Amino acid sequence: MKDKVIKIKAPDGKWVAATQRGSFDNPIIVIVHGLAGNMNEAMHYNAARYFEKHGFSSLRINLYHWQKGYRKLHECTFSTHGRDIDAVLKYLARHRAKKVFVVGHSFGWPSILHTKERSYLAVAGWDGSKLPYSKKEFARRSEEPKGRVLDEGYLVIMGDRMAEDSRVFNSLDAVRKFDRPISFITVDNNVVGNWNNNKKMHAVAKVKKELVVIRGATHTYVEDGKEEELYAATVKWFKKFI
Repeated sequence: MKDKVIKIKAPDGKWVAATQRGSFDNPIIVIVHGLAGNMNEAMHYNAARYFEKHGFSSLRINLYHWQKGYRKLHECTFSTHGRDIDAVLKYLARHRAKKVFVVGHSFGWPSILHTKERSYLAVAGWDGSKLPYSKKEFARRSEEPKGRVLDEGYLVIMGDRMAEDSRVFNSLDAVRKFDRPISFITVDNNVVGNWNNNKKMHAVAKVKKELVVIRGATHTYVEDGKEEELYAATVKWFKKFI
């Protein structure tokens, strides 16, 4: 099966870039990347191929994209991300997708918490971020384009409104109200990642849930064999709802 590049129109006329792998007749997993990420990062590209071998199609999406007519990160808010994911879910419904699941890595997880179109059966957070962030995050300003700067070895420019979102949105409150089964898949508590935050979110979730720790992995699961463990845990979770 080859990847099929498609574009999906959001309600405001912007495009959402997406890559489909497999038929919509199969259960399908929507893959949402993290901050400054994209659908063709190795962990998402490899996930699509792993899922295919285990009976799932996939739709990887870009929350922002470099071509004209698509969003830029500094123009976005979490609500924007939620609406764009909703547009993707409505696209799948129009194409009669049978069973839909969603995964979100890092900042992709609070983006999923902003969705309204809850047509998916279950979700998985891949070391998902917990908000609010502290005031010291995004303290540095950018004047062109206007926004807030996050320094992670490379500079990420986030719009003022999304930076403010990250300081006021409460993930624990959102998880308490979330009405779909959740798998919190995270990493060890002694490495770079969100183990403690995922433990807190898992504790307050009122739906069917699980907390899975991928031992020896860091936030992007780049260690040998850890992507496969991440994918296997995701498949095992979603198969409970087929």
